[in-house]
Amino acid sequence: MIPCSNRIQEILEWVNGDCIADIGCDHAYVVCNAILNHQSKKGYACDVAQGPLDNAKKTIVENNLEDFVSCCLLDGIQGLAFDVDQIIICGMGGKLIIDILSKGTLFFGLRLLLSCHKDDFALRKYLKDNNIHILREKMIYDNGHYYPILDCIVQDHPQEISNACLHFGMHMIMNSTYRSYLDFEENKYKNILLKVNKPEFLEKIEYIKEIRNQRIS
Repeated sequence: MIPCSNRIQEILEWVNGDCIADIGCDHAYVVCNAILNHQSKKGYACDVAQGPLDNAKKTIVENNLEDFVSCCLLDGIQGLAFDVDQIIICGMGGKLIIDILSKGTLFFGLRLLLSCHKDDFALRKYLKDNNIHILREKMIYDNGHYYPILDCIVQDHPQEISNACLHFGMHMIMNSTYRSYLDFEENKYKNILLKVNKPEFLEKIEYIKEIRNQRIS
C-alpha cells in the first residue's frame, strides 16, 4: 500500500467498485491503493488541471499500474467513461460536489463515495432531492477537522431523511469520533447561544439530542 493520510485510508475502506473514478485525484493515492489492495480492477484518476494529473501519472508509473489506471483531464464528471461503477469525490466543499454531480450523467445503481469539508447539509439535501440514497456515513477526524464520508447509490425514488439527519448524518456509524463530533457541535451552538439568541441555533442542539436518542432507542 502506498503511504497516505488517515483521511485517505478511511475513504479507501469504502471503495468497492470494479471500475472507479477518483475526481480531483491529486496524487491518485485512492485509485492506486484500491488497485493494489484488490478492491478494484480498474480506475481513472481525473482532474480539471494538468498539474495534479502529472502527480497522478508519477504515482501510477512508480507502482507499475499503467495497465490498470488511466489519467483523464475532465471538468468534474463530464465525459467520464461509461464503465465506471463507483465515483469518488472527496476533499472539496459540498457545494462544489453538488455542482460536479449536477453537470454529470448519473445512472441507476451508480455508487458514489463523497466527502466534503464544509456544507454537508447542502450536500445531503441535494442527494435527497435527486434520488441519491445515503447507505451509510462515518465521521473522521484528520488534521484538526471533522469530515463526513458518505457512501451513496443512485436510485429512482427519494429517500426519507429527517432534518436532524440532514444536518448531522444519515445512517452514521456511532463510534467515538462521531460522538466527539456531536459533542463539539453541541458545545459550539451552546456558546453561540450565549451571544446570539436565535432559534435556529437552539434547533441544532435539539437535532443533536434527537440523533443521540435514536441511537439509544
